[in-house]
Amino acid sequence: MAWGIVSACHGRSPYFRQLEHGRQQKTGRRRGGTGTTLIPTYVGQATPSGTIEAGAYAAMKQDILEGIRAALPVDGVLLALHGAGVADGTEDVEGDLALAVRALVGPGVPIAAVYDLHGNMTDAMRDACDLTLPCKLYPHTDFHDRGVEAVELLLEMIRGGLTPVTAMRRLPMLPYIVTTQDGFIPAEVNDVCRKLAAQPGVIDCSWFHGFPYADIAAPCPAVVCTTTGDAALAQRCVDEVAQWIWSHREAFRPTFPPPAQGVALALSAAEGPVVVNEYADNPGGGTPGDGTHLLRALLDANPPAGTCCFASINDAAVVAQAQRAGVGATIRVSLGGKQGRFQGAPIEADAYVKCITDGRFVNRPGSMFEGVRFDLGAMCRLIIQRVDVIVASRAEQIFDVGPFVLHGVDVTGYKLVAIKGANHFRAGYRTVAKGIISVDSEGLSTAAIASFPRERLVGEFWPLSDEVQFGGGADVA
Repeated sequence: MAWGIVSACHGRSPYFRQLEHGRQQKTGRRRGGTGTTLIPTYVGQATPSGTIEAGAYAAMKQDILEGIRAALPVDGVLLALHGAGVADGTEDVEGDLALAVRALVGPGVPIAAVYDLHGNMTDAMRDACDLTLPCKLYPHTDFHDRGVEAVELLLEMIRGGLTPVTAMRRLPMLPYIVTTQDGFIPAEVNDVCRKLAAQPGVIDCSWFHGFPYADIAAPCPAVVCTTTGDAALAQRCVDEVAQWIWSHREAFRPTFPPPAQGVALALSAAEGPVVVNEYADNPGGGTPGDGTHLLRALLDANPPAGTCCFASINDAAVVAQAQRAGVGATIRVSLGGKQGRFQGAPIEADAYVKCITDGRFVNRPGSMFEGVRFDLGAMCRLIIQRVDVIVASRAEQIFDVGPFVLHGVDVTGYKLVAIKGANHFRAGYRTVAKGIISVDSEGLSTAAIASFPRERLVGEFWPLSDEVQFGGGADVA
């Protein structure tokens, strides 16, 4: 579970502007609009990684339920979840949690849930909640807007002015999903949803892109539509969107150049900086962040000094080595490639220690998670074969220029900026990059979805099989 917030709502208010979760948890303060008290009960966040340990999930679940129980009676519940959580013994974390919350508050209390669009929508998630609202944008710059929308709809339900009905349609696909920015196929799906949502009686029409790296029964896209009580309309909408996606499924099988080719293209560009992003080792998808494929290609290109920079590779041992040696020292490093066979071989090289930092920075305005404080542990800037390399003690994808600025690197002066990440960086770099080249290689988040062995998948899915049939109707709640 990448992140989650649970709030209980008392009273009636026309809208909810902002909730300062961290400070309220510490001080016990309650804020809300006129006539409304919004009670935050639990917030948790982590960089995506492996399966959640059973005891950890059980403890978080208990804290959430106890927080709500302490606030009872409540008029409504708002869940802000991810949607693709998997724990030992619990394949559907969000569905399990939502059902537990429903059992606690009873059938008469409305529950609204907002999700990351990479959630794997399940029957339990739908059945337990009155409203299901995934974010619509990738990078996910609309989290706040969807939260506000969820609160407004929740309060309308509390006032008795809304009785929603939701339809869901899953697709037998395991696509690699790219950005929703203009020019990419997910943006076209959003346009289809937007037109259907404009119809009278439709509250929301959206789709979950799914998280195809999860080894579960159905880690696939799902379309959800909520109407003002019209089940037939909800079903028509999800059927239309799902059929559109299925008809354009080949556009969800992207191809990217390998790292060496991407680096060559960037260095030959007329103007920089050109961002080269490494899909295959994206810590936002749960990878270790110490993959060496792109960095090795960059070093092999033998670029001139001051033209290329890279952020960041996860290697706490190398950071500690730099700390011991101190700024100005030259050290022999074995960098990256330590956390699995997909990560590539370590890079053996001499490295000049340019600077050492505490790894703390704040995401800048306009980027995803703007204003969020990050702490990647001790970090350092090394110069290896004339390339500036940022090394971190923890895995994290790059959202904006913050990690570079922390280490005295102005990316606007470089020809090539290499980063780890899939798409979230696009928000922070939209005014910086003169071009973006995505590269793919072996790795735990490679675009080659069909390359991963699966034990829990139920049924046939495209592109694992090109013989998959798609038909039938929607599920309505």
